Amino acid sequence: MQHTDDDLLLDPVRRFLAEQCPLTALRGTLLTDKPLAGGVLRPAPGSVSLPSGKVAADDASCDGHIFARLWSQLCELGWPGLLVGEAHGGIGLGMSQAVKVMELAGSALLPLPLGTWMNTSAFLSEQAARSPVSQWLDRCMHDGRLAGFAIDAGQNRLFVPYCRHDSQILFLSYAQGKVWARVADGIAGGPGIDPFIHNGWLGAPVWQMQDDFACDKVSWDAFELRSRMLVAAELLGVAARALDMTSAYARERQQFGRPIGSFQAIKHRLAQDWMDLDNARLLLTQAAACMDSANTDLAQACPELPDQEVRRGAELAGPTLAAQAQDRADQGATGETYIEETTLMAILAEHTIQQAASTAVRNALQVHGALGMTWECDVHFYLKRVHFLCAMMNHRHTEADRLEQVWQLSAGRMAI
Repeated sequence: MQHTDDDLLLDPVRRFLAEQCPLTALRGTLLTDKPLAGGVLRPAPGSVSLPSGKVAADDASCDGHIFARLWSQLCELGWPGLLVGEAHGGIGLGMSQAVKVMELAGSALLPLPLGTWMNTSAFLSEQAARSPVSQWLDRCMHDGRLAGFAIDAGQNRLFVPYCRHDSQILFLSYAQGKVWARVADGIAGGPGIDPFIHNGWLGAPVWQMQDDFACDKVSWDAFELRSRMLVAAELLGVAARALDMTSAYARERQQFGRPIGSFQAIKHRLAQDWMDLDNARLLLTQAAACMDSANTDLAQACPELPDQEVRRGAELAGPTLAAQAQDRADQGATGETYIEETTLMAILAEHTIQQAASTAVRNALQVHGALGMTWECDVHFYLKRVHFLCAMMNHRHTEADRLEQVWQLSAGRMAI
């Protein structure tokens, strides 16, 4: 079998996640079973109650058990520097490869902000190589220290996903041609809708480091666009893995002397989920290809796709890309038109992925029946991760806002 360049990148990623981040290990960070007389479970100190008498280990034990070790290993492998140019000490790959890595991370339910730091490392290394904040981040990556990333939640509060008590938190904001970068001490937080991910809030943080640097709007928009695309890729991986689990269960579970997957009500539902996720993957692949190249002609930007898939993806994306790609290539797209075209592709991909992923995990729960409602069945972890990632994608703009933006971009009435 002939191996492609992507295989050389993704096979080690797949093996690492299977060996170092299996779901059994993630469950081990949550459950501390201490049986008493009669089989009653006693909560461990610093824990919170979970369904079925299970208790969650405290933040420090979770951090020491798997999260800090995992992050240190990822930094040793250079994954956070995947998008960082080789001149700045990174791997120097593009979004086409990054979204595939994030899809694998999603399928493994990796409980770390890998996509966030892929993007942030690349942005700071390009825009502020001499900034103290950029140098701080570079030290974090080389030392393997996990850093959180704050999100503006309005009302003078910052939301911090993936927070840990022994990490630090970076907050970036843009105004008047400058990026403002601030670093605060970490907070412990606690589990939210996804039990593997600890979230926290910052009301009036004491900044340990502050800096600002010049940045044009196009570069900032590209930074935010990459961030959403990487979350979308992770979301796609979560849903695809849930669908794989459900398909396997439907082939094994017997009812009326037959596998339940042989019944049309289930067979057709799972087949539709597969088609929807595959369509979403094509859109994301093309959006990543647009991000990697100022030339939006997909046949050139993503030559590894078969011709029929390129045509199919263009049909899914609508006529705008197919009709205007060659014109833009001939005219020489500027930075703004490049971001505009990529934004259109990315929004379409994000919307399609959210719809497909949400439907796929809901169907996964339904096909598993009563078993899917139990703590012991793994499918609920994928449902919760999908809800978490969808909330991350929509924290600033709703899907309705994004669809309105698609209309404005398609009509040519908006410059980004």
